[in-house]
Amino acid sequence: MSIWGKDSDKPNRLTQKNIELAEKTFGITLPKSYLKVLKEQNGGYLKTDAVHVDFNNDDGEGFILFDSLYGIEPDEGILATEYLKEEWGITKDNIILIAGDGHSFTALDYEMNLASPEVIYIDTERGEVHKICDDFDSLMDLMFTMEDDDEEHDEIHIPTHEEIRAWASSTNINEVANGVYTWIQDFSMVKEDQLLYKAFVKVFDEGTEHQKITIVNAMRMEIENDTITSQTLIDLCLTLLRKETDLDFKIYKEMIEENLADKK
Repeated sequence: MSIWGKDSDKPNRLTQKNIELAEKTFGITLPKSYLKVLKEQNGGYLKTDAVHVDFNNDDGEGFILFDSLYGIEPDEGILATEYLKEEWGITKDNIILIAGDGHSFTALDYEMNLASPEVIYIDTERGEVHKICDDFDSLMDLMFTMEDDDEEHDEIHIPTHEEIRAWASSTNINEVANGVYTWIQDFSMVKEDQLLYKAFVKVFDEGTEHQKITIVNAMRMEIENDTITSQTLIDLCLTLLRKETDLDFKIYKEMIEENLADKK
């Protein structure tokens, strides 16, 4: 399920070249889960705006504000870490800043484990460093949306397999599109399923261009991450893309085909 909010200014697509540049610059391997979300969108605003923590800070008791995530671009995003550390007087080594506004930052901390960095919170005004969680996967589990009216915390709803299948079999095309998109991104759901194939075709027959692009982009990302290996589903996606005349669909078709060719 996507963590990204609707961003008015879409960033450039994450490239393998920039991933390699970042890993060479820092001398580390970036978490696969972090790269996975950046391959969907290379930085920007999140659906959620806070993270549960077990320490107190200026944001409030038991949470920190967290509504955006850095991407990877030369001299921007996480590659601005050294500049930001110098600018804000951060002396801690072996870290990569992945979010923050100067007054505070969230970072990957490689000090204890070069293979699996912890996630930490750096309060530049207090000069304090706190551990948030063991890894980036755990960070995503801690994200939530704050309620404006009663300040209660609302966790992201994770749909069940039954809910996703119900959406995919709906007569409402918006629910069908949402079902296909969620199904594609849920690694625990089997992709060899006639209901998924039928819903996929229905979106291309009746859905909007935005709905189709959203689903195809999700397919591209999951194929790149090797989380979709169903040849039947991949062939169906490519067949539907070949029928589209818009340039965007042709570009996605070429991207998927190039990625499949690289894996051979």
